[in-house]
Amino acid sequence: MGNLIELVLPLGFSANAIRLGLSRMARYGVFKIRRKGRRSYYSLSPKGMHRMEKGRVRAFDVKHKKWDGRWRLVVYKVPETLRTLRDKLRTELCNMGFASLSASVWISPHNLRSHIVGIVKEIGMTKNVEMFEAEYTGFRSAKEFAVHMWDIEALKNRYQVFVRKYTTLRSRFESLEKRGSLMDPGECFAERFCLTAEYVALRLDDPMLPLELLPANWVGLRAQMLHDAMWLLLKPAADNFADLILQQ
Repeated sequence: MGNLIELVLPLGFSANAIRLGLSRMARYGVFKIRRKGRRSYYSLSPKGMHRMEKGRVRAFDVKHKKWDGRWRLVVYKVPETLRTLRDKLRTELCNMGFASLSASVWISPHNLRSHIVGIVKEIGMTKNVEMFEAEYTGFRSAKEFAVHMWDIEALKNRYQVFVRKYTTLRSRFESLEKRGSLMDPGECFAERFCLTAEYVALRLDDPMLPLELLPANWVGLRAQMLHDAMWLLLKPAADNFADLILQQ
């Protein structure tokens, strides 16, 4: 606990706030706690590790794929008695980047059938869910339809804010390097933590539509390159800061 408090202090949280956050996540089953004398040792539980890995894959491994021009539909008819399962299915569809075409019809340009089959089987709703592939023959272009279904403008604005913020930080970091000076290791750790946390939050809300459906020179690609470059710049000092604390 003492190491974790010292590690997170550069982020601006008080020791009490850190203890409260750790306690809450332990109650949710994200952490395991092992006590030895007066000390508490934290590690990720299998549940916590699964959630971390799922988030990592969604944030860093999912790429924009070339579109085949087809739309995938998920349709369900679920009685009110199974509302909890219906809500879980909706959450999973949102997490996969589906958009709601109507109350019980969801749409995506991606072929995610195997993922949906696994989720539907896991929650026991195979008799309530149907899947289709379709071709759009409406009155909009494919890009116009995508803008109608997903709030691409809001996502673009969030990416632009991210790019402006961390382009400024990159310029500051490189300017210090040229003068033979360096950012404080604790500050590097805090900046890297915030950089990745903000980027992951963006990616988890990004349906990762094919580039054919997005505005030209999609800002999300610039955000990805900037994140990766900044992460590498901050890595040596941030890692040293973490190692120094955790080895005590």
